[in-house]
Amino acid sequence: MKQNNRSLKVNLYTIIAVYFLILVGGIVRSMGAGMGCPDWPKCFGSYVPPASASELPANYEDIYVSSRVEKNERLAATLLWFGWEDLAQRVTNDPSIGVATYFDTQKAWVEYINRLVGVVIGFLVIMNMIFTLKYIRTIKWVAILGVLSFVLVIFQGWIGSLVVSTNLLPGFISFHMILALLLVALLLTQRYLMSSRDEHRVTGGGWLLVLLVLFTIQIIFGVQVREEIDVIKHGTDIDRSGWLDQLGLLFYVHRSYSLLLTAIVGYVVYLNWKHRTVSAFLKSLVVIICIEIGLGVIMAYFSFPAFAQPLHLLLGTMAFGVIFYLFLYANSNAQKS
Repeated sequence: MKQNNRSLKVNLYTIIAVYFLILVGGIVRSMGAGMGCPDWPKCFGSYVPPASASELPANYEDIYVSSRVEKNERLAATLLWFGWEDLAQRVTNDPSIGVATYFDTQKAWVEYINRLVGVVIGFLVIMNMIFTLKYIRTIKWVAILGVLSFVLVIFQGWIGSLVVSTNLLPGFISFHMILALLLVALLLTQRYLMSSRDEHRVTGGGWLLVLLVLFTIQIIFGVQVREEIDVIKHGTDIDRSGWLDQLGLLFYVHRSYSLLLTAIVGYVVYLNWKHRTVSAFLKSLVVIICIEIGLGVIMAYFSFPAFAQPLHLLLGTMAFGVIFYLFLYANSNAQKS
C-alpha cells in the first residue's frame, strides 16, 4: 500500500508539472519568446543564456541562421525519405526560417526557463516509470504506460527542437500540443489503473467520449488561431486592437464551436444529476468551462491581453484532462453495470 501511494504521488507530481509546462509554454508564446534561444538544447551556444549580446560573435545572427538552414535540410531529407514531400518543401522554402534571431535578454531567459521545466518533467517521467515498473506482474499496463510516457517525452523534446529549428513553423506547434495532450492522457490512464475503480461514479460515457473528441479538435483549432495571431503580430505593424479584424474563418468557428461543447457539458451534468453521480471532478469541469468561456470573451473583446492567452490554453488542456479522466471512470462503471 505504501509503494502504491508513492507511485500515485509521483504520478500526480508529474501530471502537475506537465500542466505547469503548458502554462509556461503559453507565457512564452504570449511574450513572443519562442525564439528567445535560436538553437537547441543550448541557448546562443551556451547552457546558460549570455548576459548581453556583447558576449556573442559579431555575426551571431548569420551563424544561427546558417545552422538552422543546415538542420532543416537534414530534416527535409528525412521527411522526403518518409514520402512527406509537401512538408519537406515547407521546411526548406518557408521564408521565416531565414529570418535572423536577435538577442533579447528577457526573451532568452523566458525560453530558457521553459526548457528547464521541460528537463524537470523529464526526470519526473523517469521516476514515474521506475515507480510503476513494479506493476509489470500485476497490472502490466501501468508499467507499459510508464515506459511509453518516457519514450513520448524524448520524442516531444525532439519535436521541440524542430519547432525551434523551423522558426515556429505553423503545424509543428500544433503537433507539439497534440503530443502534450497525449502525454496527459497516458499519465491519467496510469493513475486510473492504480486507483480504486470505485473512486468515482460517472454516468454518460458515450457523451463523454464525444465531448473528448470534439474538445481535442477545439484545442487544435485554438492553437491554429494562435498561429494566425503570431503571423499577424510578427508580419504586420497592426497592434492588438486590430488583430481580431485580421483573423480568418477559423477564429469564428473556434468561437461558435464552444457553444456546442458547452451544451454537451450541460447534458453530461444533467445525466449525472439525474443519476445522483455528480462528482467533484464533474463540478470542477463546469467551473473550468465557465472560466474558459470568460477568458475567450476577454480576448475577443479586449484586444487579446497577454495574461489571458496562457491561462486560456492551460484551462483548455485541464478541461481535456478532466473529461478524459471522467470518461475512464464512466466506461468502467458501465462495464460493471
